[in-house]
Formats: sequence, structure tokens, C-alpha cells
Amino acid sequence: MNLFKWNLSTNSLRMKLALSVVIMTLPLVGMLIYNNFYAINVVREQVADSYKDTLSLYMDQIDVSLNDVDSYMNTIAFGNDLLSIGQSVTDDEYYTAKIFMFKSLSKDIALYRSVNSFFVYEEKRQEYMDIPNTFNFSNEEKESVKNYIIELIQHQAIVKGNLTKRWQYYQIGNDHYLIDIVQAGDAYLGAWISMDTLLAPLRSLKMGKEGEILFANDQGEPITDTTIVQDYGIELHQNLTDYYLSGSNKKFLVVGEHSNRGNFSMITLIPDKNILANLPYLQRIIWIITIGSMFFIPIGLYLMRRAFLTPISRMLLAMKKVRGGNWSTQVDMQKSSDEYILLGESFNAMMTEIQKLRVNVFEEQLNKQREELQRLQQQVNPHFFLNALNIVFNLAKVKNFELIMEMTEALIHYFRFLFRSTTSFVKLSDELEHTRNYLNIQNLRFPGQLAWVIDAPYYLMDTPVPPLIVQSFVENSIKHAVTMDDEPIDIAMRIKFFDEESGSRMKITIKDTGCGFNNRVLEELQAGRSVQNDKGEHTGIWNVQRRLSLLYDETVSVQYYNDKETGGAVVEMILPTNPKMEEMS
Repeated sequence: MNLFKWNLSTNSLRMKLALSVVIMTLPLVGMLIYNNFYAINVVREQVADSYKDTLSLYMDQIDVSLNDVDSYMNTIAFGNDLLSIGQSVTDDEYYTAKIFMFKSLSKDIALYRSVNSFFVYEEKRQEYMDIPNTFNFSNEEKESVKNYIIELIQHQAIVKGNLTKRWQYYQIGNDHYLIDIVQAGDAYLGAWISMDTLLAPLRSLKMGKEGEILFANDQGEPITDTTIVQDYGIELHQNLTDYYLSGSNKKFLVVGEHSNRGNFSMITLIPDKNILANLPYLQRIIWIITIGSMFFIPIGLYLMRRAFLTPISRMLLAMKKVRGGNWSTQVDMQKSSDEYILLGESFNAMMTEIQKLRVNVFEEQLNKQREELQRLQQQVNPHFFLNALNIVFNLAKVKNFELIMEMTEALIHYFRFLFRSTTSFVKLSDELEHTRNYLNIQNLRFPGQLAWVIDAPYYLMDTPVPPLIVQSFVENSIKHAVTMDDEPIDIAMRIKFFDEESGSRMKITIKDTGCGFNNRVLEELQAGRSVQNDKGEHTGIWNVQRRLSLLYDETVSVQYYNDKETGGAVVEMILPTNPKMEEMS
């Protein structure tokens, strides 16, 4: 499975090869996709410009028509015709002017086909006169328009002072209208146009299936009878200087044009799919190439992986095994290219030679380590010899034969252990017994100055440990902490068992109540360096560290520090309980 596991490192050959292929193909795919969207935008822009020109033409015609009506009503309003109605004193004068106005408007309204009706309203007499252009409107509709206009005039809600956009949009019931009103004294002249009537000539424009043309007010609300805006969630923006796409369920191209004579706009909605109806072949080719590239790139990567990366993966796997210590690894390149077959055969031949050389070197190094270990263990033997003879000599001078006998017996056990401790491991019980003998000897040397305690569980007594590892640290404590002038020194040796994920371990703690390690020595010990001066001090510590490194490799831990409460030196060793042993006495 590891052979086919992709390496996600950015520095890996797989990643670099994949990135190279992507970098080569991505610009092409990107250009195809860009060309596709560019062609779509060009078509949309051309269609939008075409409809924009058409809408501008129609809106200009509507504005011209509305402007003609404005001019006509201004002529009548600011002449004597409308003013005579508003200034009539008697009823005869009023009705004469009204009849004249009716005949004049009835004759001229045929010239303004976009106008549905002229009307005249006299405010004092509250009389309304309607001059319709056609009779396509019901009496109910004309009556509702009449009442709405009268209410506008009475509430002074008509637009005044706007000489450009005089035509205002109003919704009367469910219908939509444009109304323009001018005033002369107490008389009002106006015209109203139904938005449906204004829109009728524009329905001949081809909007395509589901397309539509409509009017909207300045708030972006449709003012013609339509449901397309609500059905498809189309937004009608107030700014129609440019086209845009809108719609939730279906996209529509929105193109519009504002009126210069009224507060409304003409908008056309063209389904986007109809606009792109002439591009299916080009789009299909572009998407086929794009999707095909996405399909063939993995195939190409897979073929290159089989041809190049898989043999390299086999070689890397073999090298990882070698790095892990498997020097008998061989790589199979028989189903690869000729170059990889030659590389595999060369690798296998090289590994065979390395295996032979490694066996020879390993045996030579093992012999050297054995010799060094024996020298280290023998190095401890004379270390205590002179002090022991000095103690016996002093006891003989005072003729203390009982202490001489006790001292001699302790020395016999002590040196017997030393002379047989040339093996790599001894039982923990033997090491602790040897340490007790050593402490008994030192107690005779420093009477009343030394106390100790050894705390070790019974079930660990058969655990193999290197010889002299406890006694060497105890000896170091006595050497640097015990004198006849200072306070008595306590030495505690505690051993306990604990289990870790890496295996069972045994923790040996040796602490005293002396002055502790000085800062320089502590830094050197914690850094794992040898601490020796010209007199050979701390040779015992270095000896133990070296032997532990030779016997346990990386599976052992030795820590040095000073106790926070007493200030004395503390040594902690964590050793495996099941080391690989050559022999044990």
C-alpha cells in the first residue's frame, strides 16, 4: 500500500510533476473558459445594444408625442380658451366658453392618438368635462379616472413648476395611467393616457419566448399588467444606463430607457437562454475540451506515474527500509523500463556488498565495545582500593581488632563482587547488596556521619542491571558530601516500577542531603558531557554514563538536579526491565 501512497510534500517529484502538467494545461483550459464567457458577454452586449437602440427610438417617439400634447395644452391654457372658462362671470359666458372648448378639443384630439382623453375642470362650479379619443373604455373606468383627477386638483396634488417631466404616473385601481394637468385661473386642462395603450404598439417587438416589454416607475416597480417580474424574482433597477442580468429562477437580460417627459421608464426583459441560443455549438466544443482536459490530465498523470514514479517509489521504499535498519532489502524492477532495471540491479548489488561489509564492521565494533566495557568495569576496581587499605591500617594502629575483622569481612564481600563483575549485567539484589557493603565500609571510615535507606520492591530484585551503577553514584555522594566536620549526611536509594507505551521501565533515584552539584558541573552533566578535572574527579559518573550508553543505546535516561528542599544532589535513572543481555552472573 505504501507503494501507491502519494507524497503531498511540495518538494516531492510527484508534486512537481503534477504541478508541471497543471501549469502547462491550466492556461489553455483557462483561455478556453475565458473565451467562452467572453463570447457570451459579447453576444449579450450586442443584444443589449440592439434592444437599447430600439427602446431609445420608441421612447423618443413617445417623448415626442407627449411633448406635442404638452405644447398643445400650453397653447390652449395660456390663450383665451381655457382662461375664458375660469374667468366667466355669468352662466351664459361659462357655457359658451365650455362649448367652444369642447368643440375645439373634440376636433384636435384625433391628432394625438396616444392620448386617451382630454378633460376640463372648473373649480368654482366643480364641473368636469371629458373629451375621449376612443370609446374603448368602460363607464366605470372613466368614472374612476374622473374622480381621481378631481381629488388630485382639490387636494392640490398636481405637479407644478416642472417644465420637463410634467407627465406623472398614477395607479387608479388596478390600472396604470400617465396624467398631465395645466392650470389657467380656476380652470384646469389635462390629458390622461393608459399605460396599456402606450404599450400596445411596442408589443410587436420580438422579445423571444417568455420575453416581455413593460413600463416601470422611478421606484423600479412595473406599471403595466405583468406577472413575469414577480414570477421570476426580477429586480428593476432605477439606474438603467447599462444592461444587467436578474432573476432567481431564470436569468433575464434587463435593458431599459428613461423617459424625458415623465417619471417612468421602458424596460425589456429577454430570457438569457434565448440570447445564447445561437452559441450552443461553440459552447459545446469549449466545454467538451475543458471537461476532456480534466479527464485526460489524470490519465496522463497516471501513465507517467506508472512509467516514472512507481519505480522511484519502489526504490524509495527500499531506501527507507535500509534507513530503518533492514540491510537485506532488495528492490524488484523487472517490470519497469530498461533504465530502472539497470538502476535496480545496481542497487541490489550494492546492498549485497554493503551487507557483507556491515557484518564485518559490526563484529569489529562489537569486539571494541566489549573491550571498552570491560576496561570501564575494571577501571572502578582500583578506585576504592587505597582508601580501604588506609582504613585497615588506621584500625590496626589503634589495635581495634573487632572493627578490623568487621572491616575485612566487608572488604572481602566488596572485592569479591568487583572481581566477578566483569559481566554486562547483574541482578538488582546483588547490586544493592554490594552497595550496602560499600556503605558499611564508609560507615566505619566516618562513624556517625552517614545514614542511608534503600527502598526497592521485592519483585524487582531479579531485574538485570549493569554492575556498579548504584554504588558508583553512592560513592560520588560520599566523596563530595561526607566529612568529619560537617553535619551527618543521609543517602536515599528508591527504586520503583512504572509502565510506558514504549515498554516496562524501572526508575532508580539516588539522593543525598549534601551541598549538591555546583552550577558548572550540573550544566555539564545535564548536557551529557564528561566532567573531569586534572585529579580525575567525577570519573565514576562518566564511567556509568558511558557503560549505560553502550549497553542500552537510546532506551535509557539519566537526569541530574539538586533537591529544592535540602539542596542535595539527585540522580534519576530510568532503565528498561528487560534489556538484551549477553550474560549475567
